[in-house]
Amino acid sequence: MNTEIPGVLFIVNSLCFGGAEKHVVSLLNNLDTTRFRLLLAYLKPEETLLPQIDVQRLQAVFCCDVGKKIDWRCVRRLAHEIESGRVDVLVCTNTYSMLYGFLARWLSHRPVKIIEVFHTTLLQTPKDKLQMMFYRPFFKSCDLLMYVCENQRSYWRKQGLRGKTDQVIHNGVDTEYFSENCSHEEKFLLRARYGFAANDYVVGICAALRPEKAHGDLLQAVRRLRDKGISAKCLIIGDGVERSSIEKQIAQLDLSGHVAITGFQKDVRPFVASTDVMVIVSHAIETFSIAALESMSLGKSMVMSKIGGAEEQIQEGWNGYVFPPGDINQLTGHLDTLADDQKRSSLSVNARQRVVDHFSLPVMVRRYEHALYSTLGLSHV
Repeated sequence: MNTEIPGVLFIVNSLCFGGAEKHVVSLLNNLDTTRFRLLLAYLKPEETLLPQIDVQRLQAVFCCDVGKKIDWRCVRRLAHEIESGRVDVLVCTNTYSMLYGFLARWLSHRPVKIIEVFHTTLLQTPKDKLQMMFYRPFFKSCDLLMYVCENQRSYWRKQGLRGKTDQVIHNGVDTEYFSENCSHEEKFLLRARYGFAANDYVVGICAALRPEKAHGDLLQAVRRLRDKGISAKCLIIGDGVERSSIEKQIAQLDLSGHVAITGFQKDVRPFVASTDVMVIVSHAIETFSIAALESMSLGKSMVMSKIGGAEEQIQEGWNGYVFPPGDINQLTGHLDTLADDQKRSSLSVNARQRVVDHFSLPVMVRRYEHALYSTLGLSHV
């Protein structure tokens, strides 16, 4: 009887900085290597997160250097790794990786299972919707279709999307790593770096500077708070293609000196810690925000646009608030409420407890280990 532990090959589009990519890194760094042999393939040569992976735990790590939409050289490389690495399960992140997983399985001679971890809910463009029509048959053939929140599964089931079976495993974060350990002095020094005072009301957002993240909504809310006499400031943690547009909006709203952009940060913890409250104001994309979980784990109450699984993360009025995407009035109202120190303090404690109880990394990892064993028809001890 073959007693070799199962081989699991993760396929991801790239190792750029993003929620889906960070999710893969967390699994690779924490799955039990006495139960699974782990391999990683990333299709495109974007490697921002590579240093965060404990590569010593992995049997193989390689970039496929994809140069076009379907690169058969990459497919052959993946098929070779499936055979030589004795892979039993492919774990594909989102649709493009899933396509390569199916093509590689077709070329290989091993009857590998395929798990698709799907992080998308709303499709933004006609091109996205057309591509989804192409991918639907692949979803149907997945041995397991993994969603990251219940709202997402409900949405796609109504759209007729099916795998052979499906499951929800919420994203999880390392609550020990993301814990409050900055002193008051360290927080005040970081605030001072950006011209913020100790008693300013600092609202933070940690998100790539992309159009769908809707940073402009937050800027408008900050402007309204200041017009009401609240000493509101805004710390934008991140960088991206929208930076110049956001800087123009800051000037147009007369917020120069009240808003700071940190640029990309490898370690966001000190920056989040220096804020009073954190927000997610996206109009699309967010399904189950890892950035929100990290902020909550750091003891920050959240104000989140009501998309994806926001309502599964936030218990209204207990650890934060939600609002309809683009509703600047409600966003401003919730931020106004949280400007009260006592109100904010109780919600902040609850925010961390919510993550510890329901969205911790060990809980997520155990559930994935069980899913891998179940997909292979093995008993999980």
